[in-house]
Amino acid sequence: MKSPSRERFDDAQRPWSLFALFSVCALLVGWIALSATTDEGVSLLVYGLANLIVFTDAIDFGVRLYVHRRHTAVASELGGGETHLLSIDLAGARGARTGSVRVRPYAIIASIYNLEDELDEFMERLQPYRDHIWLISDGSTDKTAKRLQQAGWRCLDEEVNRHKPGALRHLLATLPPRVETVMVIDPDVRICGRHEGSVVDLERAIADLQRSGAAAACPRIAIERDGFLARFQALEYTLCFMVGRRSLADYGVTSGVSIYRRDALEWALAQHSMSIYAEDLENTVILLHAGERIYYDGRLVVSTHGPHTVRRWYSQRVGWYYGFLRLYTQRTRELWRIGRRAPFAMYNFIGYMGVLGLGLHVLRIASAALLLVSAAAILDGLFALGLLPTGRAINPVAFAGAIGSYLVLAVIALFTVVPRRERAYVGPILPIYFLYVLAHIV
Repeated sequence: MKSPSRERFDDAQRPWSLFALFSVCALLVGWIALSATTDEGVSLLVYGLANLIVFTDAIDFGVRLYVHRRHTAVASELGGGETHLLSIDLAGARGARTGSVRVRPYAIIASIYNLEDELDEFMERLQPYRDHIWLISDGSTDKTAKRLQQAGWRCLDEEVNRHKPGALRHLLATLPPRVETVMVIDPDVRICGRHEGSVVDLERAIADLQRSGAAAACPRIAIERDGFLARFQALEYTLCFMVGRRSLADYGVTSGVSIYRRDALEWALAQHSMSIYAEDLENTVILLHAGERIYYDGRLVVSTHGPHTVRRWYSQRVGWYYGFLRLYTQRTRELWRIGRRAPFAMYNFIGYMGVLGLGLHVLRIASAALLLVSAAAILDGLFALGLLPTGRAINPVAFAGAIGSYLVLAVIALFTVVPRRERAYVGPILPIYFLYVLAHIV
């Protein structure tokens, strides 16, 4: 009998689901063709600006796939079966040693706050790793720490709320000296086993990091299947990790769930601003600037719940962008020095994050605005309202071309980077995923 956790991440590829997907795609193509028949001429400048989001995302997608192939070319030629899940040639990084992998002492650490209502579920998820877990109650005002201690879990009960970076720094100082590797997690994550999406178990991923000498490894984070909004976030996270982080070689970016060499994390937190905004990206910048290496290990999968409502989703993204803007303005010099270490580091940290993510964000908002006007023109034409005069600036072709092109890009991504077991889950939202992208930009 299949377990509930397996059902979350293991879709059977039903023919009807793919048929429904391609039927919707065909209808969308027909809609595009219908809107194009009403075209009275379109300005190439307006069309180019309106499709800036599509062009930049498509180019970035292709560049990252190519760069990952280059980074792991040697391992692929030697038949490395896990190469497509890693950002580096891990076999080369950890040496030619063979035989059983022995993991050295490690700890799983987390900062928790007022978790009493979800405590039973939290303990159930992490029970298999209980012997390695150290927790800190970061100024909780309920009985979180007391209940954990009564249940026999290691948990520091701190009255002062230091926020996550400060709490973890304090917790690290209390770990036994023998612990040399730490995995930082959030309270809502679940470490997936081999039957739930992971290719290796946790201890194998930790042992490989220990043998590689890198400062950190970032596993793949997947979104639990929980509502319509979760489908969009599931595809977004898949692209972020399977395309974005996987392309970065050993200039990777850590996340809220990452495995660190203990001394590297202690040093990073000693240099940290202690801000809760983009705190993981700040760890990355500190470590990479110091010459350390960080890689992506998609063989290990952890899952989490995304925001359930649009309001919470919007609040989360505002916090992300604020943290990104704060970090980039405060650590521009360090980011520039990281970029100078390698061509693709320059592309990612300066070109993509700095120029496109910040410098051209106003143009991307203008692009989204033009697309919304174009979409309004399509609806105006389809319902024969006659409210919007179509012309070179207000033209349905811009939106029709953008959503059609992004649909093609999304379908390519579905069959090239999305794991087979997840395709039927995210497939139905492909025709409207571009609208989610626009909402994210705005």
